[in-house]
Amino acid sequence: MRLWKPFALAAATVAASASVLAAPAFAANGQGDKYTHSTTLSQPSCFIHANYPKTGVADWGWTKPQRSPKGGSYHVGVRYTYRGYALVKDYGAAGEPSWGFVATSCLTDPHAYDTHHRQLPDRRAVGGSGAVKSVAMSAPHAGKSKRGLVHVGTGQVGTLRDAGKSFAIGNVRAGDAFYLTTEHCGKHDTRAWILGYAPASGRWGFVQAAHLPACH
Repeated sequence: MRLWKPFALAAATVAASASVLAAPAFAANGQGDKYTHSTTLSQPSCFIHANYPKTGVADWGWTKPQRSPKGGSYHVGVRYTYRGYALVKDYGAAGEPSWGFVATSCLTDPHAYDTHHRQLPDRRAVGGSGAVKSVAMSAPHAGKSKRGLVHVGTGQVGTLRDAGKSFAIGNVRAGDAFYLTTEHCGKHDTRAWILGYAPASGRWGFVQAAHLPACH
């Protein structure tokens, strides 16, 4: 069960390996997607942070148990790593949020891999074309500043991305502030991605207009 409450940050011990001993298990059997590889939890439970833990930013997320009530192992999918954490997809999530950050020390295999099963360094992940790309932990916004203020809609939870339809770098939820680069958002298709600053994650990023009532 998810616990929506502030969480005291603990220092994460980074589990590192100099070589890949076996090919990673990419998501299969209808679980996950082709952009993540499936791994299990190394501890009885792990807290999945909705946003990368950052000083001055309120923490929220959910607790993921290692095993199901029937004793089977739960799996999550690693997308990329960043400073002792892995951005994972919770395969068992119904709706959003399904992406979040978990300490690499809490995963049996915390690494990201390319399509040839080669281990990737921090902030590197396979893109839609299959090529390895860099993840921007805060979306580029050269020459832009915080201007108009809008809020995430009631009952809404959405991902924060480093570019439209690109890598997840956090989440926004109902009531969160979102600062635009213009005074007003205007009317957009609900599938459009809007650039702005999300104080709840302490990052610039793109949020889909569907989650921003002032933008559609």
